[in-house]
Amino acid sequence: MIQSILDTDLYKLTMQQAVLQHFPSASVSYKFTNRGGTKFSRKCYDLVKSSVAGLANITLTPEELEWLKKRCSFFTPEYLAYLDAFRFTPEDQTSIEFVPEHTDEHGVEWGRFEVEIKGAWVETILYEVPLMALISEAYFTTDCKTWDYQGQFELAKQKGKELFSAGCLVSEFGTRRRRTYLAHDITMRGLIASNKEFGSIPGNGKLGGTSNVHMAQKYDLAPIGTIAHEWIMGIAAQTGYDGSNGRAMDMWDLTYPSGALSIALTDTFSTKPFFEDFVSEPVRANKWKGLRQDSGDPFKFIPIAKEAFTRVGADPKTKLIVFSDGLDVPRCIELKKASDEAGIGCSFGVGTTLTNDYLTVADPVVQGTAGEGEIRTEGDKSKALNMVVKLFKINGQFCVKISDELTKNTGDPDAVALVKKRFGLETPPATD
Repeated sequence: MIQSILDTDLYKLTMQQAVLQHFPSASVSYKFTNRGGTKFSRKCYDLVKSSVAGLANITLTPEELEWLKKRCSFFTPEYLAYLDAFRFTPEDQTSIEFVPEHTDEHGVEWGRFEVEIKGAWVETILYEVPLMALISEAYFTTDCKTWDYQGQFELAKQKGKELFSAGCLVSEFGTRRRRTYLAHDITMRGLIASNKEFGSIPGNGKLGGTSNVHMAQKYDLAPIGTIAHEWIMGIAAQTGYDGSNGRAMDMWDLTYPSGALSIALTDTFSTKPFFEDFVSEPVRANKWKGLRQDSGDPFKFIPIAKEAFTRVGADPKTKLIVFSDGLDVPRCIELKKASDEAGIGCSFGVGTTLTNDYLTVADPVVQGTAGEGEIRTEGDKSKALNMVVKLFKINGQFCVKISDELTKNTGDPDAVALVKKRFGLETPPATD
C-alpha cells in the first residue's frame, strides 16, 4: 500500500524541516475523525493495523535521497541527513483500536476506529498522509469491493483535456483519500498523457505537478506543496493566537528565505484573522507569491484576495490564488474564468475527484492492464471516505482548526469556543 517514505504530500516534508528547525522538542498528539461515519469490518481493521505496523520497514533509499538533493533545493543538507536516518516507530507512536458495534447475519463484526498518534512533532508529522491512504485502501479492498478500475486511465485523461483546454494550471493533490495506490498511479498516467497532448498547446493550461513526492520522482514531475493547517495550529497553541498567522509566515520565511514555498494558507482560524495579519505587514505580504483557498465560498474569496494584494501594494496579476477545496473539473473551469475576469492569477490542487472517482459495479472486471477500456457511465457513485487526521495537542495545549464554514471545526469544543470568541467568530444562532 505504502511503497516509499516519499509516498506522502510534499508539505509534510517541508513542515518537518521547519519543525526540526523551530520546534525540535515539541510533543504532540493527532486524532482521526471519521466525518462520514462509515463503519469498518474487523477484517479491514486487521489490514490497517498490519499495514501501519509495516511503516516501520520503510526508509529513504539512496536513489530517493539523490533525487531530493537535485529536485528540492529548499531542503538543507542537515534536514536530508535527518530524513535519511528517520524511522517510523508505530508500535510506540500509534494507537489503533477497533470498537465493535454490531455483528451482521454473516457473522461479520462492524464498528469504528479510534486512532491516536503521539510523540515528538518532528517524528509524528509524517503519519497523517500514509495513515489515511492506508485506511482508504484497506476499506476499498475488504469492505467495499463493488467497483473496478475499468476506464480510469481514459477518465483521468479526459479530465486533463477539459482542464488544460480551459487554461487551468493543475496539480494533483489526491494522496490522502485515494482509493488505492494503483488508482493513484492510473490517474497520474492519464493526466501525464493528457498533458503531453494538450498541455503544450499555446493558451492552454498544463499539469503543474503532484503533491505526492514519490509520484513526482517516479514520473519526473514537480513536487508541489508548502504549508498545512497544523503549522499555524501548532504555533498558535504554543505562542498565542494574536498575530499567529503572521508569526507562522515569519517563521516559515526563516526556514525558506528564498521564497520558493511562499503560498500562504488562509483559513486555519477562518480568513478574517488571516487577512488582518496579512495586510498589517505589507513588506512581508509582498514576499509571498500567493494564497491557498481551502474552505468557504471560493468565488467570494477572489475579490477579498485581490483587495488584500492591492492594499499591500502588490499587483494582483503577479500573484496567485491556489484553489484546493473539494474541486472537480466544472468548478475549476468556473473559478478560472472568475479569476481571469478579476485580474488575478490562479492554479488548482485537485484531489479526491481525481484519485477516487468511481461508480458502483455489480460485476467488477479484473483487467490484465488495470485502468484500460471505456469510461464507465452507469452505476451509483462509489463514495470516497470522508475522514481527517488533525493535530490535537501540542505540549499539552489544545490545537483547533476553524474553517470558513464556521460550523465545521476541529479540536476540543471548549478550546474552539474560546478561539472563536477571541476572533469574533461566534456562530449566529439558527433561525426558523
